[in-house]
Order: sequence, then C-alpha cells, then structure tokens
Amino acid sequence: MLSRKITDGTEFVVFDMEWNQAFPGKKYDFEVSELTGEIIEVGAVKYIYDNGSLVRKGTFSEDVRPVKYRKLHYHVKKVTQKTNKDLEQGRPFKDVYEDFKRFAGVDAILVGWGNSDPAMLKMNLKFFGMDPKLGMEFLDLQPIFSLFSGQSGQQKSVESAVDFYNIPKNDIFHSATADAHYTGEIFEQIFSHNKPSEVISAISSSSVNPDIKSEFGFIGRDCPDAESAFAEVSSFVSKCPICGRSLTARIAPFRIRKSKYALYFCSEHGEMFSRTRLKKRKDGKAYATSVLRFATQNDYYLVASKKEEFDKFGEKGAPVEVKETEDSQTDS
Repeated sequence: MLSRKITDGTEFVVFDMEWNQAFPGKKYDFEVSELTGEIIEVGAVKYIYDNGSLVRKGTFSEDVRPVKYRKLHYHVKKVTQKTNKDLEQGRPFKDVYEDFKRFAGVDAILVGWGNSDPAMLKMNLKFFGMDPKLGMEFLDLQPIFSLFSGQSGQQKSVESAVDFYNIPKNDIFHSATADAHYTGEIFEQIFSHNKPSEVISAISSSSVNPDIKSEFGFIGRDCPDAESAFAEVSSFVSKCPICGRSLTARIAPFRIRKSKYALYFCSEHGEMFSRTRLKKRKDGKAYATSVLRFATQNDYYLVASKKEEFDKFGEKGAPVEVKETEDSQTDS
C-alpha cells in the first residue's frame, strides 16, 4: 500500500477480540464456513501521536451476547476463562459495534497483534447483514515489534513481547480487553525505546487497507523445465492485480534454489512483494506458483535478507548446514 503519513494528531485504536466457535460434528441451521467464529468480546485503547510518543486517550471494553454459538466451546472457555453466564450478560453485536465505531472515529488506524481480528470482524459484519467495510487502515504490530526487538522474521506472542519490555502482568491473557491494553503498552514501548522517525517509517509502510484484497496467487501450467515454468508466471507478477498498471521493480527478481523473490512498486497502490516457487510433478514436469501481495514489514525483511544471501552465495544460496532452510523463514 502507499504509505500513510503519520503526523501529530494521528489517532491509533489498538483493539483485540475474542470469539466463540462451533462444536465439531454439531449441526447448525446455517453454513458454519460463513461464520467460523462469533465475536464475544471487544477491547480497545485509543492513542494519539504527539511529538514522538503515544498519548492514551480512552478505553473501550464490551462483552457481546452471541446468538449462533451460545454455548462456549471448550477450548475458548479454557483460554478466555469465560463462562456461559458471561455470554448471557453481553450486549447485541450490532449495538457493541456501533459503539466501537463511535469510539474509534473515522480517521484512526486500527492496530492489532496478528491480522486475524479484522478478517473475523468483517466476517461477523457480513454474516449479520451489516456493512463489512471497516473504512480504516490496519496495522499488524507483531512484525513491527519483531523488527525493533532484533527478531525480524519471527512471529512472537503478545506475552513474549510483554516479557521483552518487562511490562507488568496484571491481567490474564486471552481477554480482549487485557490483550488490547498489553498490545497498547507494547506499542508505547516501541516508541519509547527507538527513534520515533524510524518507528513512523515502519508503521507508514506497513499499514494496509483491510477492505481490499491484499494477496493474490497464481499457478502456472505444467512445463518441461524450470526456466519455462518461471517464465509461465512472469506476466502475472509484471502488472498490478488491482489496477493493471505495469509494476516497477524496486528489487529485481532473483532466484535462490527453487524460489524467486522480488519487490515491486505500483504508482497507484504502492509496494508489492513477490515470491514464486518451483514445484515438480511425479512425471517430472515442472510448474510454478506465485504470490503477489502488499508488502509488509516481514516482507521487506525477507526480501532484503534473501537478496543479501543471493549477493553472497548466488543462485545456490547459503550452504544448508550453516543456515536455516528457506521454508523455515516467516514468509507467509
């Protein structure tokens, strides 16, 4: 995506949700795949950016009374420590969401840990006949933390980040309200322990629009050899999948073993990360699968580290015995 400019007065809404889920084997009067989780709690903390730091402006905490998955799944009950009575005391989802929208405002950046919450929120909105468009950009704070903690490419839990910054553990984890507060405190610590300009740069280049598709895939046809298989998908990664404009290479395609990486730029939609993998059939024929997506902080790290490896070792890559295999890298 094109970078979001962060200035004094920019608002961030750090939020988290918990949801209940279907019991395996139980029959429901609707398609479970259309509601894989029903939201039961929303927690959030609002911040305003001011002169290099975050200032807390307010909090939001509401339980939601489910209407489809009304009995707590045993796993959800275990991790959230909620009870079925807690569910009964919640408010209707529509009312809670309307209040959350008023709390968030119209121009804030949503912030979460991982990218599952926006997708689940949109699924619930669509299922219950509401407008699924969130109308706000979203920032996954997890890779931002990994970058500034010196653990780029690694996926860390909220609790591990809390431990990293020695944040007091005053509440249980896996409560939407508590996790939103913990995530907010991590966000504050990232700013206080690093140069604000560098944090802003990372945020600006990693915010995405959750209302538009962010990842696109393509599977090439069977080919007699690797080169023709890679060539088969080259047209897919040469144009923006949204507007059709030709992409400009920021980092030109390069190959390490069975994968090709690149970083592209669309003048309308911003930077995109590309990864193409070579695969083989049992009959010896080759084909390639390609992914093109809006670049995030993890993608920048991945393509930069792979390019460094390529420049040093060439197409064969670093000897496997002295480095992790590429499939162990966080690139999904």
